[in-house]
Amino acid sequence: MSSISVIIAAGGAEKYISGTIESVLKQSFSDFELIVVSSDSSDRIRSIVASFADKRIFLIEKNDNSERYKLLNRGIKASTGKYFVVLDAGSIMHVDMLKIHYSIMEAYPAITLSGSSEIVFGKKMPNRMDDLKIKGWIELPIIQLLLDDEIVKPTYMVRKTFINQHKLYYEGGNGAEDYTFWKETALKDGGFYIDSQPLVYRRIIHENISRGHRLEKLQAISKIKKRILPALCEKYKVTYPALTALHNACQELSGQHLFSDDETFKLFYSLFMKNKDLFINLLQAI
Repeated sequence: MSSISVIIAAGGAEKYISGTIESVLKQSFSDFELIVVSSDSSDRIRSIVASFADKRIFLIEKNDNSERYKLLNRGIKASTGKYFVVLDAGSIMHVDMLKIHYSIMEAYPAITLSGSSEIVFGKKMPNRMDDLKIKGWIELPIIQLLLDDEIVKPTYMVRKTFINQHKLYYEGGNGAEDYTFWKETALKDGGFYIDSQPLVYRRIIHENISRGHRLEKLQAISKIKKRILPALCEKYKVTYPALTALHNACQELSGQHLFSDDETFKLFYSLFMKNKDLFINLLQAI
């Protein structure tokens, strides 16, 4: 059993996976297992993994062309770590990434998910650091997710006991599986922390990111956001039953083309954040 399980979904970026594996093996924190999950049982992935003579690496392969969310679920089920880290093939870890996230999670048991800023790079683009809109402890993360699709970047550490307790796994969703996972974690009152340091270098693979794919992902996230609001109304229905009435009114106005979905999200975000202390206290009492 290891302290941390690093799970690499080896799909769509196989030619870059060697660099990803090397960045994990060079970590200053050594008590980890590395689980590479592949939906392609060809000799290519097998030979790449076998080229690293390290007993901490395990390969799970099944020739079924599974989507990323299924690969991640297989990795989680096979993992033995107290925490697990999601890492896509092509991304590169900062040498101290595991050490920093582990220290944070050990020091603060209320944190369920620990992320960081990142540096993105690609073949035809200069390196750049993604600006963080928020950082540190995230108050009411489910509300932040209404306004911001990426309060967490794609590489992050998760407390596995929380996931097991609430039986949370990744679900399919046209590239929105991370957002769905964050939403479910937040609705179960999981704690979110975002470190301001760039602890991962994420490769942008242009040939795999089409405009149509981006639009499909945004549409999927919008549908998920619509399911957040009824869940929030249900959570606070005893103290604030009018929230349900407000949501219903917004839906009716949207049906009459007088109010957009984005305007509804912004309205609820403003209401909750303006009164965040009240809702945080209610959350702690539930």
